[in-house]
Amino acid sequence: MDTRERNAEAEARELTYSFLSHLFLEEVSEDFLARLAEEPPSLEGELGRYAAGLAGADLAAARTEAAAEFAALLLNMSADPVFPYESVYTSAERLLMQRSRDEVLAAYRAQGFERSGDLNVPEDHAGIELAFMARLCRKEADALAAGDEVGAEAARETQRVFLRDHVLAWFPQLCADLEKRAKRGLYRGLAETVRQFLAFEREELGVG
Repeated sequence: MDTRERNAEAEARELTYSFLSHLFLEEVSEDFLARLAEEPPSLEGELGRYAAGLAGADLAAARTEAAAEFAALLLNMSADPVFPYESVYTSAERLLMQRSRDEVLAAYRAQGFERSGDLNVPEDHAGIELAFMARLCRKEADALAAGDEVGAEAARETQRVFLRDHVLAWFPQLCADLEKRAKRGLYRGLAETVRQFLAFEREELGVG
């Protein structure tokens, strides 16, 4: 694979991580659903079917349904929510703000990464971890574009370590829980897509 192809691959991975991060962090807007309907991503499975079904749909109603499920599943506004935090999945106490949160915060700071916006959530939130991976892919792409092979490999190694030590340590169970509890295509599709993408990433980055 030549440098141009490697750069394009890193940029494609960045876009995928960013797309998935957004779905974990924020309610979808009507504008977002309209863009999804007009230019559905090349996705198979549940999320692809959801995107295809938006064509000609009542987007205001679809947005209301999606917002209700987002709140129920990811904002703890139901009797059976999913807690999208690494600490909850990896600590013996299943509590927020445990060691994994401190570890990911240290990783972010080492890379000069700061979460965007005014999100008042712990740093080990699923969406923030995915946004960090997107940033690392961008660093790799920028280094490749500049002819900096050492910088590109350093960014890729950081991706490999963070994927191994954090993302893969808990996302598979998070996705299983989300698929089990989601009632509609958007969030069931999100879980399925994340699970499939991380299987690709494990192979792409050579994580055993």
